[in-house]
Amino acid sequence: MEQLPDYMKICFEALYNTNNDICDKVMRERGFSVQSYLRKTWIDLAKAYMEETKWVKRDRIPTLKHYIENGVTTSGTYMALMHLFFMVSDGVTSENSQHLLDRYPKFFTLAGTILRLWDDLGTIKEEQERGDMLSSIHLPMKEKNTACEEEGRKEILQMIYELWNDLNVELVTPDVMLFPMINVALNMSRASQVVYQHNDDSYLTGVENHVEYLFYKPIDI
Repeated sequence: MEQLPDYMKICFEALYNTNNDICDKVMRERGFSVQSYLRKTWIDLAKAYMEETKWVKRDRIPTLKHYIENGVTTSGTYMALMHLFFMVSDGVTSENSQHLLDRYPKFFTLAGTILRLWDDLGTIKEEQERGDMLSSIHLPMKEKNTACEEEGRKEILQMIYELWNDLNVELVTPDVMLFPMINVALNMSRASQVVYQHNDDSYLTGVENHVEYLFYKPIDI
């Protein structure tokens, strides 16, 4: 930490303390340390950011498959869901969670892919304005050698539809321990659609309207 500039020391210390607080809470409630699990997600996140940096620096265009696989990590989904897993799931132990060090659960990936794709659909206008042209919408256009952005959007929406089918299948899992976390992943996917599904001229106003109707506007009976 001493090798970092001052502004990064503040961020690192906040991250370090927050992770330790979560580890202490899980240790009290579950009786085992999750430090290695949380550390893994932050390392994976940093590596994924570095991969995107290499694409830009080397002027490389990834395949759509590679972009999405890396984009699920950079969306923060794995990191967020891994932290929540140990606080939400009942019956979790060091033995039955050991596999998380090798691979993330399928429903983590499904929710993260839905989030990544909706994010791209919802922010493409702003990203184009700042010169960022790497998006899941543009990549199928390049692969099919077409300039029609609408076709790219249609393909991404079809992918989201299929991902929702797969995520709904996960809901019928017989594993009682996983069910609360699958619901978290489901709600994350729902929220991403609420946040990013909007008209080009109404960015994020949909979220404001939802909040107003949920908390402030009276219900007419």
